[in-house]
Amino acid sequence: MSDSTPDSAASTPSTPAPDRPCAVVSGATSGIGRAVVDQLTEHGWQVIALGRSRQRLDELAAHPQITSMALDLTADDLSTVMPERVDAVVHAAGLLPTASIEEITDAEWDEVFAVNVTAAMRLARAGLPALRRSQGTIVFLNSGAGVFDRPKNTVYGATKHALRGFANGLRADVEHDGVRVTSVYPGPTDTPMLAEPKDRSVMIQPATVARAVVGAILASDDTQLTDIHVRPRAELR
Repeated sequence: MSDSTPDSAASTPSTPAPDRPCAVVSGATSGIGRAVVDQLTEHGWQVIALGRSRQRLDELAAHPQITSMALDLTADDLSTVMPERVDAVVHAAGLLPTASIEEITDAEWDEVFAVNVTAAMRLARAGLPALRRSQGTIVFLNSGAGVFDRPKNTVYGATKHALRGFANGLRADVEHDGVRVTSVYPGPTDTPMLAEPKDRSVMIQPATVARAVVGAILASDDTQLTDIHVRPRAELR
């Protein structure tokens, strides 16, 4: 499931109140991204919510602290979604392909990398000027697949290993600017992206992963949480 291709074109975000911290969140209409939006607003933050489902974006926009926008993370000018003040950027959009490398087409391979890796770079790049001013935080939703090698997960794992390398390099590039970079590695999470296992009770809840994301954003000024692993109580076999 992806939040890369919108139902409608992007629009200019409203100007958030300068006395409230502001976050830009991709993949905001479902799963972990939606849970991050909910928890940040509970903490009093304003959120620019990026997604592809116009109906779900309209639901989010009903909240006074949320500005919702439909856009293509891989093609649109992402600088247009960045207000003057940005304190956090969260990339939670993603694709989970099921095809093996023998089944996947070149176009499908390019799309997965575009959403999972290139869109993360484009979002971070667009947000960096404001994040330098606020000394804010970038959070990338990675996966256990970005650390562990698992069978039948080669394409997705390749994108998440690439995202991990990008995040680590970016952290080194911007640490002296005061910008923090965090990677969150969830285990199997009960989101629409993951169809298996059928017993959803053994999976991590999106709100649990979102708390890790928000914890990284709200961490005290003397630290950055570089890598956060969120695993189920018992590993799924």
